[in-house]
Amino acid sequence: MRGTLNTLLITGLLFCLSGCFELIEDTTLNSDGTGSYKMTLNLSSSTTKVNSLMAMDSIKGKKVPSRTELQVSLRTYMAQLDEKVGVSNVKANLNTENWILNFSLDFESLESLRKGLIGLSEDIGNQPANDKVNAIILNYTNKVYQRKIGNLIPADWQEKARINEDFALLKDGKCVFIQRFDKEILSVSSDDVRISKSKKAAMFQVSPLMLVNHPTKIDYLINTKP
Repeated sequence: MRGTLNTLLITGLLFCLSGCFELIEDTTLNSDGTGSYKMTLNLSSSTTKVNSLMAMDSIKGKKVPSRTELQVSLRTYMAQLDEKVGVSNVKANLNTENWILNFSLDFESLESLRKGLIGLSEDIGNQPANDKVNAIILNYTNKVYQRKIGNLIPADWQEKARINEDFALLKDGKCVFIQRFDKEILSVSSDDVRISKSKKAAMFQVSPLMLVNHPTKIDYLINTKP
């Protein structure tokens, strides 16, 4: 379960599953930097494959948890995250029939959100985050929103996507990143990011395969009015 709590850190699990899935990250930002974060991971289109994995005793030498164990672990992880500095009102629901995870929280700043999720991944993995994870940027300062994942996606995945049929199926998935503001958006640094008619929300949609081949597409800036 270590991957289900952080949009960027769950990527490896999703790519192992391949097939069709939907990941929606929805962030609301207030002028003072506080806000809320919601994430939905929908694997319902891959239910058969997930159920097949769940029916196995182990994968690569590691025991496959039961549905009950997954629920218990999720509650434990949410309680740990709720104790992180600058993070509150953590809630999560895992539907193990259709394999849909809904997760939400409030944060004092995007930096608090970043540190909280990285800290939780360290708790679960029982080891410090590596340099690539610590290099992730998620910030909202002086009315400028910035996100950057850097070199988090392994370089060899591009080769796997080229030669592995399962990886090629990632083109059928969907990752959606939404940012909502209480001020109008003045500009975005990427032509791939769409601005809503109200000019108070931005959305970037990409397939997982595109993200593997062009990871910098998720790195962009959004400027809002003062």
